[in-house]
Amino acid sequence: MVQAQAKVQSNSWKTLVLPSLLILLIFLGVGYYVIASILSFYYRERAEEASVLAKSYTSVISTVIDAEQQIEDQLNSTLRVAGVTVANYELPFSQAVLSSMARNLEVDVLYVYDDSLTVTHSSNGEYLGWQVPQEHPIRTFSMSNQISLVEEIREDTVSGIPHKYGYHRFEDGRIVQVGIFASNISKLYSQFEPQFIVNKLSRDATDNLLALLDAKGSVLAASDPAIVGTLINPETVGLPISDTQYKRIAWKDKEYLAFHLPIIIKDERVGSLVLYYDLTQVNLLMLRVSLIVSISLLLFFSIFLFSFLNIRAKNRRILNIAYHDELTGLPNLRFFHQYILTLKSREIACIVLNPTNFRLLNMLYGYEHGDKVLIGIGEMLDQLCKRQQACQAFRLSDDRFLVVYAEIPHEQALQVFCDELISIKERSGLFGSIEICLGVSQSDSETHDSTRLLKEALIALNATSSSNHLQFYNKTLEEKLIQGDTIESDLKQAVSSAEGGLSLVYQAIIESKTGTISSFEALARLKSEKLGMISPLTFIQIAEQRQLIIPLGKRILSLACDFIALLQANGFTSISVAVNISVMQLMHESFVPDLASLLKDKGVRAANLELELTESVFAQDLELLSKQLRQIRSMGIRISIDDFGTGYSSLSRLGNLPVDTLKLDKQFVDTLNALHEQDNGLASDIISMAHHVGKLVVAEGVEQEDQKEILIGMECDLLQGYLFSKPIPPANALDLLRLKGESHAQA
Repeated sequence: MVQAQAKVQSNSWKTLVLPSLLILLIFLGVGYYVIASILSFYYRERAEEASVLAKSYTSVISTVIDAEQQIEDQLNSTLRVAGVTVANYELPFSQAVLSSMARNLEVDVLYVYDDSLTVTHSSNGEYLGWQVPQEHPIRTFSMSNQISLVEEIREDTVSGIPHKYGYHRFEDGRIVQVGIFASNISKLYSQFEPQFIVNKLSRDATDNLLALLDAKGSVLAASDPAIVGTLINPETVGLPISDTQYKRIAWKDKEYLAFHLPIIIKDERVGSLVLYYDLTQVNLLMLRVSLIVSISLLLFFSIFLFSFLNIRAKNRRILNIAYHDELTGLPNLRFFHQYILTLKSREIACIVLNPTNFRLLNMLYGYEHGDKVLIGIGEMLDQLCKRQQACQAFRLSDDRFLVVYAEIPHEQALQVFCDELISIKERSGLFGSIEICLGVSQSDSETHDSTRLLKEALIALNATSSSNHLQFYNKTLEEKLIQGDTIESDLKQAVSSAEGGLSLVYQAIIESKTGTISSFEALARLKSEKLGMISPLTFIQIAEQRQLIIPLGKRILSLACDFIALLQANGFTSISVAVNISVMQLMHESFVPDLASLLKDKGVRAANLELELTESVFAQDLELLSKQLRQIRSMGIRISIDDFGTGYSSLSRLGNLPVDTLKLDKQFVDTLNALHEQDNGLASDIISMAHHVGKLVVAEGVEQEDQKEILIGMECDLLQGYLFSKPIPPANALDLLRLKGESHAQA
């Protein structure tokens, strides 16, 4: 009986299991065939796609290499042409002539040597009288029979600054040396660096790997810096040089299609390109197909597993959101405050990291790209902190990150770590045009105040700039920030009420021929109850940064018009007042209507008002600038350019704009010398050319009698400076006018 039952059970097991196994084997066989067919199809498709991509990359690199050679030929041609041009110049040389020729020929320096190899003339006024030493390249050129020669880049014998020099021989034996700064050439050639080209090609396909080889197979550049300098022998790795043949290889836990294509320039092979085309997505697709087949066999278990994992994931997500940033996965600010409480280290540093220009990145490339950048920064910070056992990275807010460095072995270690944080931009092509800035605060107490550390690090970060990417906290930075807030408060009070600390003083402008006062320049002064007198350079900058320059400018113009009204009431109807205005004021759409309304309300003549602009205004939209100036000039208001000769403007542009007066910058006046008239040429030329285009000239900063006499000899129209009058209050200005009037009458 027992044996019969066992036999029945055995038959039952066979009728259930054996057909099931057979069906499973058939299903697995069909599934394997389908998967293999799809895999073969996609591999062929990806191979064709990768082949096209590899050929396009090879074409780009060939074009770039050819372009680099053409630029090298162009630079050599520029040096030769410049040498020939100077050698054919028949008039006497001077610094001004050579300087003009250097600009026109687009070179940086020109030196002329006599037949004894002594510098007789130069475009920059340097090395005059310098004699060429032995073993110098120019002496070798002089002894040769060559007419011209172009050198490779080398350091200048005297200054040590790298140049690319060319030489050309005059018919009378003199030699001209033409030079271009290597820094300018390097900027041009940086676009053709192999690694730059590879990084640029890899940017749009970050999962693919590229390697640029020279003709011997040495890796010049690669998307993986670790293989730069190694040898890739096509015969060794089995990569044929062809765009139709490829090989599937595994490298660093990934599978790739490998191609090896030659780079041909003018029928000559100069190198080759190796492309590893990532098969991750194809393999992932195959994995998904396999999973679908498997899941159909394990449906009930999969449903149970999915439900279990889903509930577990939700619980983990709730906890993770509380203490981690959702985008980057880094701990958040709440985690930071708790983390600081647990630190046992006596010395710690709190580093706030900010990628500048991030908002611009979002505007140009979209928020999705911006999120990728933030994720990339977060990953790099996390990797860096894992290498440093005592470091922890956090996501602070938006585009700011936070790193805590504990157990600092020495101060130099903190500096090295900060340099690594700044350099993460160079280690990834994903970040675009942003720069990394760091603000650092430190603590060396038994316990640490996380709020204070964060506040001080943010204050330090606020003090960073495009030229200063790393700033450590100090008390001065906080005091400066507090001072800025105080000045802002004083400015707001000054523009909103007459009781504010804003006032104007006036410096006389003298007619050079008669010695009489022609006009005054209004200079703003701000007195703070807490800080005392504040420099105009300080409070004007703060006003521009904090959007107060428009109301401040209106207030200054109002006070200047009050002074003009005072002058007219006292009979000085021909005296004008010049007022400095900022670029932001001038380009504001309401400036001209507000100015017209102010003149009408104050009852003063437009001819008695003059507006002074700095040369920085010429960095703006010239068409809009011209429109604004012509409207102002049509009202009868005079326009002058302050600090002329130090900035953006040129006489050619001024000739097309309604500008009445140029104010010669004080630095030109300071160099005037009666004993060395050759040093006065630049100031004299500016005055002469200004007169040629119909402009008056005011010399600023005249403090000595000999400066006055020299300027009068140059026919400078107007003079201003401490030699005549310091900036004085309105009442004193009236007294000065009366005194000058009496003195002139007696004379």
